[in-house]
This record gives sequence, structure tokens and C-alpha cells, in this order.
Amino acid sequence: MQDMNRRTAVAALLALGAACGAPAAWAQDFPSKPIRLVVPFPAGGPSDTTARSIAEGLGKVLGQPVVVENRPGAGAIVGSEAVLGQPADGHTLLMASNVIATGKWLYPQMNFDPMKDFRAVAGVFRSPHQVAVTPGFQAKGIQDLVALAKQQDGKLNYASGGSGTMPHLGAERFKQLTGAPMTHIPYRGSAPANTAVVAGEVPVHFDIEFSVGQLLKSGRLRSLGVTALKRSPQFPDVPTLDEQGIKGFELYSWFGIVVRTGTPDAVIARLNQALNEAMDAPEFKQRLAGLGAEKIGGAPAVFQKMINDDYQLWGEVIRKANIKVD
Repeated sequence: MQDMNRRTAVAALLALGAACGAPAAWAQDFPSKPIRLVVPFPAGGPSDTTARSIAEGLGKVLGQPVVVENRPGAGAIVGSEAVLGQPADGHTLLMASNVIATGKWLYPQMNFDPMKDFRAVAGVFRSPHQVAVTPGFQAKGIQDLVALAKQQDGKLNYASGGSGTMPHLGAERFKQLTGAPMTHIPYRGSAPANTAVVAGEVPVHFDIEFSVGQLLKSGRLRSLGVTALKRSPQFPDVPTLDEQGIKGFELYSWFGIVVRTGTPDAVIARLNQALNEAMDAPEFKQRLAGLGAEKIGGAPAVFQKMINDDYQLWGEVIRKANIKVD
């Protein structure tokens, strides 16, 4: 009986040792082949150029090539599905945006749940928005915009790069917080929306700073405020919305790396360590500074909390505004 108990105990210890050793083995063997970084947006945009920059640094750290693959379409659904169709082994990554938090609210018909089917690896960068207006627009600050919108009672229009985009959702949250009625005019992308504001067709656009920055610097547009709690280093003379009485108002567009749920913890930890190392490279920091963006970085839990918080915040905004995307 004692021999049997001893054999049982030894077998249990060996099983426990194997289980404890499995994560270490995963990390030791990873990566075993080139890594794909899927960008669910067209080539040439800030998310794409940043992905290519981070891919280069990540490849150097991991000792395997990291190949960027653009899979745009259907509000990032096409690219997300491409990642979900691959094994959960960390060799296929998704360059995720706020869409991972808003997607299920905006596209309830999608056949996957971004909040359940992906896990955070690390946030890469975030950029605040600027409340950009036509230079001759009569409002000089945010409170002027609120008063003017109320005076015109819904006849004041604002532009966005499309329904469900962060400029659209940010403006709707602004309306909900201030009671300022404005009418949404969607365009097919940020560039045509800004063109319309420059031309005076639509006076207001809550656009991402890295998208609208050059137009502000050239004087073709001006800003009523920045949607961060501190002023932008790129535009130190532009006050925040919080400074102007819209307390606690924040609006960021962000990007980060996620993997399929089911990816081993040790692999996620290895990817996180490598991403943080790549983001500390001087050339990457210089690229972010040129975009007017700030690094996120940190542990997977930091980025996961950002995703979870956005899911709750924008879900409530979308529900209240009854926003639907076909």
C-alpha cells in the first residue's frame, strides 16, 4: 500500500511538473516561424505606418521576421476574421483600434465577439482629437460652440469620417454631456471630411490630432479645444475641453496589439516584453512624436483595461444616440 501511495504521489508530482513546465516550454519555443501582423486598415495610414515601424523592431527582438499584412474592410471585421482563422499560438497578431471595443455595439450581426475572442498584448499609441473648425467660424471656444448649437437648435452640422468612427462617437458624447444639438454629416474617410470643413461646407470636425494636425499648423483649420486632460505638446496654446468647462471629457483614438483568446499566457508575456522593448527604440519614439501621439506600453492588463473601459463608455454613448451602422 505504501509503495502504491508513493508511486501515486510521484506520478502526481511529475504531472504537476509537466504542467508547470508547459508555459516555459511555450515561451522557449516561441516564435518558431515568421509572425504576421494583420492591419485591418488600408496601407499608408498612421496605423499602417506605425505597424510597419513596430514590426521592424519586434522582429529584431524576437529573431523572426514580422510581416505586415493589410486586410481592410467592413469596419475592421475582415482583418479580425483573418486573425481568428489562424491558430492561437501568437504567430498571427492584430493591430487593433477602438473598433475592438465598439464593434459589437455597432455591428451586432458580426459572427464573433471582439471582447471575448481577443486578448490584449500591449497598447502601442493613442492620440487625442482636436475640435477643428473652419477658420471663419464664429465660435472662439467650446462654450461658444455649445451656445451656438443650442441657438441653432440642431441646424449646426458636424463632419466625421463615417458613422461609428471615433470622431462621430466623440461628437455624440459631447452632445450628450452638453445638451448641444448638432447634426451628423458622415463622409467616406477623414480626408474628405476635413476638406469639407476647410471649404466651409460643414463647420466642425472632432478629428484625430495626427490626421488634422497639418491643417491646423497651416492655418487652414483652427481648433476650439483638445480632447485630452492635458494640452497637446504639438498645440500648447489650444486649451483642453476640461479647462473650458466640459469636465473630465476625454476622447482618444488608440491602437495596440491583440491575439486570439486561447494563446498561451507565456507567449503573450513574451510578445508583451518584445513590444515594450521595440517601443523604447529612439526611432519609434521619434515616429510617434511626429504623429502627435503618445506611447501606451506597459503590461497586457493596462491595455485590456483600456479596451474594457471603452467598451462600457462607448456602448452607453451608442445606445443613447441609437447609432446603427449598416
